[in-house]
This record gives sequence, C-alpha cells and structure tokens, in this order.
Amino acid sequence: MKNKAILIIGDRKVNRIKINPSLVKFVKYARRLKAKRGLEVEEINYKRLLYPCGHKSGECPSIKASKILVVFFFPYTYWNRNIETYQDGRIYGDKKFGRAFRAFFKEVKRTIEKHYRDKKIEYLNAPQASYLDRDKQTSKALLRERNVPTPRTFSIKSFAEIEKLLNRGVKLYIKPRFGALGKGITYIDKEGMISNFLFRKGRVISRPYDYDWRFAKIKHEDRCRFFNALLECGVICEQAIEPALFKDKRFDFRIYVMFGRVVYLYAKSSPAASWVTNWSQGGEIDRKDKILRTLPKEKILLLKRLSRKAAAALGLNFAGIDIIFSKDFKDAYVLEGNAFPGYEKGFDLMKCLLKFVVR
Repeated sequence: MKNKAILIIGDRKVNRIKINPSLVKFVKYARRLKAKRGLEVEEINYKRLLYPCGHKSGECPSIKASKILVVFFFPYTYWNRNIETYQDGRIYGDKKFGRAFRAFFKEVKRTIEKHYRDKKIEYLNAPQASYLDRDKQTSKALLRERNVPTPRTFSIKSFAEIEKLLNRGVKLYIKPRFGALGKGITYIDKEGMISNFLFRKGRVISRPYDYDWRFAKIKHEDRCRFFNALLECGVICEQAIEPALFKDKRFDFRIYVMFGRVVYLYAKSSPAASWVTNWSQGGEIDRKDKILRTLPKEKILLLKRLSRKAAAALGLNFAGIDIIFSKDFKDAYVLEGNAFPGYEKGFDLMKCLLKFVVR
C-alpha cells in the first residue's frame, strides 16, 4: 500500500451549518486505515485546490506515492456560491447551471493532472462522469445507447406539441435538465398542470432552499407561457410512468453500485397522490424494508441487474441508481444515476466504499 495514495476532494459542510456526513465519515475511516496499513491519505477542499488565498493557481497536497486514486465529493461551496444563485434571474437547473458545472469539473481535472503529471492518476468517478450527476439529457442518452430502459422522452418545441400528446392520453413530467433533489418538477395531464416552481407575473421563480418545494396548480391560461419560459432554460419532457403502489403509496428504489457490485438497496415512498418520492420533498425511506419483502426474488434480481448496467453505461464506479416499476410490475425503468449519492443512516455506505477502494 506504500506506493498508493488516496486524494479526497470535497467540502466538509453542505452549508454554513450542516456538515457533509459522507465526506467526514470517509475521511475518518481512511485515516484509520492510513495508521494501520501505511496508506497515504490526503484531503483538500475545492477552494484550496483551485483558488488558494484568492489567487488563480492550484494548490495540491504533496504526495510521495506513484499512484493516486482521486475521490470526489460534491462541491457544495462552489455550487451554492457560483451555480445555484438567482440574482441574475436564472431558473433552477437551467443551461447556466450546466455550463458552470461542466467548466468547474474541467478546471478541477486540469489542476489535478497538471500538478501530479508525474503520477499515475485514477478516479473513483471521473470528472466527466461526475458532471453527468446533473445532466439528465446526456445521462439518458448514454443509458439508451446501452439499452437500459428509461421513461420515454420527447423532443418538444412548443406547447401545442404537448397538447397533442395530452390528447393521446400521454402524461408528462417536465424537469430541469440540470436539476436534482426533486426540485423544479412539473407534471401535466389532461386534468391540468402542477409544478413545484412558482409562477408569478409571468415569471418562473425558484425557491431559495432545498427542501419542501410544494406543488401548486398552474392556471390554465398560464400553462403556455409557463412552459415556454421553462423551454428557454433547458428541460427534458419525460413520459410519466404509472407507478406500482404499496398500501396506497407510490414507490421507487435506490440501489448503490460499487465497482459493478450492488452493495445496498432500499425503497422510497410517498402518498399515491404525490408526484415525487425524494426524501428532500417529503418522501420517506422504507426503513423496515416492508416494500422490499413483498417483491418476488426475480424482481429484486432485475433491480440489481439494471442498476449495474446503468452504472456501467454512465461510467460510474460508485453510483446511486434510481429505478421505478410500472403499475403492473411488468416493466422497470431507470430514472437516473447519481455520482454523489447521499449518506444513509441505515447502512454505513462510506465504510463499505472504502473497503472497495482499497481492494
């Protein structure tokens, strides 16, 4: 282990108050291993890596080992200060989000590889794959190329095209291309349109927090203007899957994949009348595995097989894959893959990850 090092890059806080439990746990376990096995472990945040002391010159820890594995955690500080800001009138998850996130990871990659040019560098999740964590359109294209089933998407240029689909009985989700956490979701069917964006005086308004983006109806006469505003910012239009239900609750699954192996999975649920199951928007994690226990063995095997295939298609060695079953359980669809899956209290995800990393 003496000729190998782990370089951990991330922010210890999600915001000014809340710590990042994934990073803190991983660093703690890695340093314990360092003492036992002589593994070289270094940690740095993105600000020091890219702009130490306010100067545009990268700062990287000194590493003696000839081989480095780089482990990224989500860049909360940069994201909060430079990407998810609304002073310039941007809408959550729009094209500006995407351009800024891509440019950020390109700069991170350039800095690392310039500083460690004499080392062999590997990534837990490569910078370009990490960027996909927020790019739904490109992610879905990669999944389709590898024949991973995903909800059908439509290339829609006008609200008139949506109305034609509604008349055919199609129900749609309209999502920000570069969004996450169930924020900025719009649902439309023949009965009407609802969204957890706000729409006031002809403007789409994002809520300045992560949790509890409540849904409200978009007035019939505002639907076209609302959609056109979203269209300019960059959205994907996805066919809504009629989900399977368990005791009047809709649900989907989060499956964790590490280096091609499924290590943990659980169900997320919300009332049948809800439109998302994200815990950040009021969904619940099935702590007692009641939903999993009702699934036939072959369906659990299907979840595992699809999640492994999805992680490979996205180029992720470490991923959280979200999958939903159709109402009759006949089909399963990959909703998205996450390069920065959250820490789970019911399972020590970071301890498990470190075991795979050193292996």
